[in-house]
Amino acid sequence: MKMMVDLRELAMRMQWRRGLRAAIAVAGAMLVCEAFGRPFGWAALGAFEAILVDNGGPYRSRLNTILTVLAGGAFAGILGSLVGMLLHTGASLLEVALAALATGVACFAITFARVATQPLASTSVIILVLYFAGLGSSQTTLAGGAVNAALFVAGGMGAAAISLVLWPLDPFRPARRSVAHTYALLAAATGKIAAVQATGERGPLEEHDWKRQIRMHLEEARIALGKTAARAPARTHRARNLTVLLETADMLFARAMRLNELTEIADEAGRARLYATTAWLSEAENAIAHALEQKPADSGSSFSRHGSHRVQFLMRRAIPDATEGHDVPAHLADEERDARQELEIAFEAIRAIWSGVDRTGAARKEARIEAIPAAAEDSIVERIRADFSFGSIMLRHALRMGIVGVVDVALLHELHLAHGFWLAMTSIIVLQPSGSGTMRRGLQRVGGTIAGGMLAALLAALVHNRAGIIVVITVCAGLTLASFAVDYGIYAFFLTPTFVLMSLPYLRDWRYASVRVITTILGALVAVLAMRFLWPEQEEHELSNLLHAGALADAAYLRAVLRFWKTPAKDSRARLELERRMLAPARRACGLASNAAEETLDRLLLEPSFSRRAGSSTEHALAFTTYLRRLAQTVTTLAALVHPDDESCCDEARVEALAARLEALPGDARRSLEAVPSFEPTNVQDVVELQMKRMERQVLVLERAATAMTGRDTTIAR
Repeated sequence: MKMMVDLRELAMRMQWRRGLRAAIAVAGAMLVCEAFGRPFGWAALGAFEAILVDNGGPYRSRLNTILTVLAGGAFAGILGSLVGMLLHTGASLLEVALAALATGVACFAITFARVATQPLASTSVIILVLYFAGLGSSQTTLAGGAVNAALFVAGGMGAAAISLVLWPLDPFRPARRSVAHTYALLAAATGKIAAVQATGERGPLEEHDWKRQIRMHLEEARIALGKTAARAPARTHRARNLTVLLETADMLFARAMRLNELTEIADEAGRARLYATTAWLSEAENAIAHALEQKPADSGSSFSRHGSHRVQFLMRRAIPDATEGHDVPAHLADEERDARQELEIAFEAIRAIWSGVDRTGAARKEARIEAIPAAAEDSIVERIRADFSFGSIMLRHALRMGIVGVVDVALLHELHLAHGFWLAMTSIIVLQPSGSGTMRRGLQRVGGTIAGGMLAALLAALVHNRAGIIVVITVCAGLTLASFAVDYGIYAFFLTPTFVLMSLPYLRDWRYASVRVITTILGALVAVLAMRFLWPEQEEHELSNLLHAGALADAAYLRAVLRFWKTPAKDSRARLELERRMLAPARRACGLASNAAEETLDRLLLEPSFSRRAGSSTEHALAFTTYLRRLAQTVTTLAALVHPDDESCCDEARVEALAARLEALPGDARRSLEAVPSFEPTNVQDVVELQMKRMERQVLVLERAATAMTGRDTTIAR
């Protein structure tokens, strides 16, 4: 009975539509190749990989990822074919050494390139798989490699057409709509407060049912987001920004409860002001809900700095005056100023969801100051420099991957394994940046491959013709992609017959499956030993330490900016030298710390068991990593705005206070910041103040996320 329940639960979690889309793409590629009398292996592989890397989201980001895997895979396949020429029968020791060295360099470069861009982070392992597929191909010539690459690209482009045009899917749609429903309930509850004050009737919000409903839907939205099976969640724009929206919804929920409590003590004048505030907030929450429910026609540009929703709800609405005391006007002013901050955060997140781009360099555009450089984290060169240190997890992982590539080539030559390239493929797939991840992935890969190998041998013995092979590959490819982000062991089980039959030397060669099993076991063993002896990494509990290190790096960056402002500079050249010596190292440290935290969170989130175990803490960790990077970008912009020696341009005490608050994270969060209004900059001084308020708002989000991660109430008292 328990097994039946488990199978039913697994069937419900499988991504059937994604699997069906993959089956259609792979079948189409194979049928076209059959019609033209061409081998279908590389074309089917291109279709498979294009569907594999498509995780939904804005079309531009999806297309960039697919094009990256196709272009990178084609280049890697050709390069692998050229290197494979050195491994011919009777190859000399020098030729083998050159092939091993070239493979090691390729493995290092492609793995380390993950720090440069999100598409490369999602596709680097697949590109390496294509390199070894080219190395093990029978066409180890430039012409043969080019033909294979052309077939790979053609199959991938056909799959891209299905994925992006004919049948686009959005894995974040359930989570996005769940968050939208939460905002709709918030808007309804806040609107009822306004309606009560308008009619003078009591009743709708005196009951606790509305609180229970909103809390229930907040938890449902968290579950939906946690169950979203997508590659590298922390580097997915939609996952990060839906997390931010959910965090903001929780803040607005607490605000609605406080506004409802104010109805009990408000006099006639207070009720009129309360009505205006709640009506305004309800309309803004409704706008957020509608923008999440369905893609806006303007792709979210109305939520940009000068968009219509910003103008309507923020720019045209007067900012409440700061007041002292504990009366209703004072509380209401505080609530509205805080609500404005939360709406700004939500608007930024919606814009990022539909554009596929987080706010980068936005402060420069808003302020219309051409002198401000782009944020350092937006520069590919700066990202690479930030991680080019032995303290970087990704640099160590890339070095480890390069050494494994060298060992794999040596083993292929010494053991004379037929189709031994599967050994190398397994090594680079199983090898993860962490020890626990490598061991877990190795066990899942080996277990799934052994079981899948038995199935592949049975199918190879039973299927007598190519038409039957095409049908079986189609079904197995669909099941493979349907289970990819659900359970890696099941994914490996279906993957084995898919690729065994796809590369079958001749019909009914059932022994060929044993080659896959043997090479997989050897490859997994190489990966596990590499992680054991080559800079073994820490376990899952290191995530908290990495988040703390990220907060410390941002605090150090703020203090470096303070020293930069206080250090005199005679001319622009001297100032540039100061920036190089004082700011650049701190900026690189921020990038390095953020990358390390994001990579660790990515690895943990890719394990379904961790996602189910972590619950809402996953959501808050995502918010924390997102705002660490955003804060560093804001600090970079602020540093460029204030000239050294200009002490009147920025309040150093505020900067020092922010640095001290960051150093306490992600431990006990301190009291929240004073409410800071948002306004349209009119001069340089206003622009500086705008960046300061943005920084304070970002630290506030970090504090709340840190408080939630430690298991306390996310509402921070004023």
